[in-house]
Amino acid sequence: MKKITTFLGCVGVVCLISGCSSNDDLEKIVHPNQPTAEVASSSNSNSPSSSATAAPGKSSNSGNASNPASSENSPIEATIDTVHKEVVITSSPSDYPDPYFSSGIFCWTEECEKQWAGVSSASAPKSSSSITIDIGMSVEAPVYPTVTETQMIDARDQSVYNLVRIGGVHWMNENLKYKPSSGVYCDHNGEDVCATYGGFYTYSRAQAVCPAGWRLPTQAEAEAANLEKGHDWWTIGGRFKLTSSGESDGYGLDGEQGYLWLAAGTENNAWRVEDYSDKQIEEATSATDRAFNVRCVEGE
Repeated sequence: MKKITTFLGCVGVVCLISGCSSNDDLEKIVHPNQPTAEVASSSNSNSPSSSATAAPGKSSNSGNASNPASSENSPIEATIDTVHKEVVITSSPSDYPDPYFSSGIFCWTEECEKQWAGVSSASAPKSSSSITIDIGMSVEAPVYPTVTETQMIDARDQSVYNLVRIGGVHWMNENLKYKPSSGVYCDHNGEDVCATYGGFYTYSRAQAVCPAGWRLPTQAEAEAANLEKGHDWWTIGGRFKLTSSGESDGYGLDGEQGYLWLAAGTENNAWRVEDYSDKQIEEATSATDRAFNVRCVEGE
């Protein structure tokens, strides 16, 4: 009888130990860094369960919620920042024309092909992504004349002028003949009076009509030339009257009146060579509604 009682007691002790340690054994087989499925405790029906991951930690048999997992064993969740930027497309491939492929030369148009047909690739224009724009300028590019001590050749129209030095300054020995595209008047009843007297220019045109490196004389330079050369040195060529809009209102006083434009910067802008009412008066005066002659002096 004692043997049976002892055997049953041992069996009971083994079952008790096995039942108490079942939860701990299950937890020990879960890797501490791996997410686990929900583990139901057979001895604790009040413990909360995780819907996604269960942090490792020992369950309590006291009926309270399980302890939170320590931070060093918690799984690390990566944070991703998303940056949104708006991109505006200002052009599309459809904006560009289809290229015209020529035989040996790359051209965009058939006209290009005709122009460069038969030209070797070495001398043909090279394709480039740059754009060349031709801009028409209203100001004429400077063209320097050929100058010696006694002569000047205007490279713009090949006119030849004799020169004279007065007070250390090179003067043209006759009136300027150059005809720009505007601002000069020559026609008098079909006659080109500029061929006889030189050009008749508006004041605005006169300030820029001399060859490069030459300019209008100052009043002091005109007075010095008048003292040295005398009255006969000037050209008495009349003048053109101008309307308020700058158009010619007729030529007059041929051989009776003469004026030359002076450089800006003083009270007067013209040198009066002769006035029809008093033949021997040379003085500075002012005018804007006339076209007068020009004599250039060397210097900027």
